[in-house]
Amino acid sequence: MNARVPALAALAVALLSGGSRAQSSYAVTPWLHVRIEEPLKRSRVHLNLPMPAVEAALKAAPDWITVDGGMPLGGDMNLDRFRRVWKDLETASDAEIVAIGHGDARFDIRKKGGRLLVHLQEDTEPRTVDVDVPGAVVDALFSSASQELNIRAAVLHLRAVRGDMVRVQARDSTVRIWIDESAGAPEGN
Repeated sequence: MNARVPALAALAVALLSGGSRAQSSYAVTPWLHVRIEEPLKRSRVHLNLPMPAVEAALKAAPDWITVDGGMPLGGDMNLDRFRRVWKDLETASDAEIVAIGHGDARFDIRKKGGRLLVHLQEDTEPRTVDVDVPGAVVDALFSSASQELNIRAAVLHLRAVRGDMVRVQARDSTVRIWIDESAGAPEGN
């Protein structure tokens, strides 16, 4: 597979760590949920945080994690180029943006209903990654004037988001990240 595809996938996951779906019509505290399960290692992580705690943690994060609420891009990734592409996409209708197939791997990015959708599937692993983010979160990530993603701005926009953000299904692990109004989640979700 092209060496840039994994880098693009990693950027998409970082960019698209926002949410999707319906918004609440009343003021309640949104909760960020993370589930990581590795049955073969007998390991699991269940994290449930109210969004105000996520925002407070981001403010308290050391500089090596964030710089003034931003996250620098590494390598040959150019944030200005991504900003221009995203600006062009905002005015476009729903469409497939990128579709790459190589051997047993497929990667695609789509714009649909004001959301950015990323799907990666590798049959040899086997692994599937799905990411779904509203355009407002992408706008917030790109709102910095520098070569950094504006993580703080994106987190503030997540308060209005509900539903799954990231799902990863691999041979020996699963990951799910979502936002809703419940402090906990039923087992098995």
